[in-house]
Amino acid sequence: MKDAPQNTDYLDRPDNTRLSHLPGDYGLPFLGCMIPLVNNPSALIGSYYERYGPVCRTQTTGQKMVWALGPDYNRDITVDSQQLFSAHMGYDGMLRDFFAGGLLMKDFGEHHFHRRIMQTAFKTESLKQHLVQINERVSRDLPTWSSRPDFHFYPTIKTLLLDIGAKVFIGLEMGNEAHRLNQAFLDMMEGVLSIIRRDWPGLLYRRAMNGRRSLERYFLELTPQKRTSTANDMMSHFARERDEDGQPYPDTVVRDHILFLLLAAHDTTTSALTMAAYYLARNPEWQERLRQEAVGTGGEAPEYNTIKGGLPLIEQTFHEILRLHPPVPQLMRRTVQDTELGGYEIPADTLVAISPSFTHRMKEYWREPDNFDPDRFGPERLEHKAHPYLWVPFGGGAHKCIGMHFADILFKCVMHDMLRRYRWTLPDGYPTNPAIMHFPFSKLKDNLPLRLEPLH
Repeated sequence: MKDAPQNTDYLDRPDNTRLSHLPGDYGLPFLGCMIPLVNNPSALIGSYYERYGPVCRTQTTGQKMVWALGPDYNRDITVDSQQLFSAHMGYDGMLRDFFAGGLLMKDFGEHHFHRRIMQTAFKTESLKQHLVQINERVSRDLPTWSSRPDFHFYPTIKTLLLDIGAKVFIGLEMGNEAHRLNQAFLDMMEGVLSIIRRDWPGLLYRRAMNGRRSLERYFLELTPQKRTSTANDMMSHFARERDEDGQPYPDTVVRDHILFLLLAAHDTTTSALTMAAYYLARNPEWQERLRQEAVGTGGEAPEYNTIKGGLPLIEQTFHEILRLHPPVPQLMRRTVQDTELGGYEIPADTLVAISPSFTHRMKEYWREPDNFDPDRFGPERLEHKAHPYLWVPFGGGAHKCIGMHFADILFKCVMHDMLRRYRWTLPDGYPTNPAIMHFPFSKLKDNLPLRLEPLH
């Protein structure tokens, strides 16, 4: 990989808003298309694609930007062989207050350097160790679900996955801290969509910043003891690391990396498991097919080789959930210099978005794209193979999700145990089309109430 560009002036320049030469429209004053985008991103972006083509302009809450739609642009913008697109500046306006310093907010050589350090936690040997910890917590927690009154899947799985993430990445049992930290993460992520970004009493943004400050204090207090720890968790490893000059990283750098990593590790898989639980309740024939596969593996806790190759139907289901509801519906970048997309000049400092949510439902590539159909990923169809960048739930290029193999293990472990332990259904009278939140991560707005039937 090339070194980072010597000239980093692009970090200090404002966004370009001169986009009138592109097809498209800006929607409502200031709000733009924010409301329909949040409510149904694939439908809204699909309507722009049909009216204006694959390269078009739009606006969300005052930010003018370009959509570059389809698998070719997914490839060109994420691979970015000429280093034309900044992830840092793409997300700066939306995420700076919440994740400044996180891996997502770094570019080029600096990103490569920090990613290489963090990659240790996601190598095969590390993943095998993580699997033991995941299985232990899953087998301890899931048996208690059937005794919980008024069971709602989303908050239950979110707490479990935060507990797992904390053990794996910071080496701690959450215990009584779990509820407080979970609420802090929830408050912070809700603030990502704040329209009025003022730290004033009563505003959503104030609550989000209070959540961020609570998490900052928690991780800053942990950092000194992690520097002298001999443990193998990610936070201890990073706290002991040295920069290119041989100096330890400041406490704030360690804090920012771990905060972002822990959020990404548990929130994205929480979303995938929640949507999977919903679709499998809605499609009991698929739930039964997956249950037969899980029971057929023999032992209660799946081993690494089983996880990585012995659960094809559960894997297809995971892939289908990520197709229908990718963790991040659109990926943001900003141009570092003048470039060209689809024959149009794109000036430097222009926000550019690609959309996994849209690409994953393009009728040109997918059969009945709005239907839940894990068989599309099976060996007889392999619809996702029509283009290397058609299925991109984890992004691509240098910024491809560092934890995607961890997410795969986590999803399969929970689903394997849940299928063997319970049959689940939706409550009587449950709506045919329940309300779904798509940002910042997909979830049922009602937190997914379920009826659990223990199988043994």
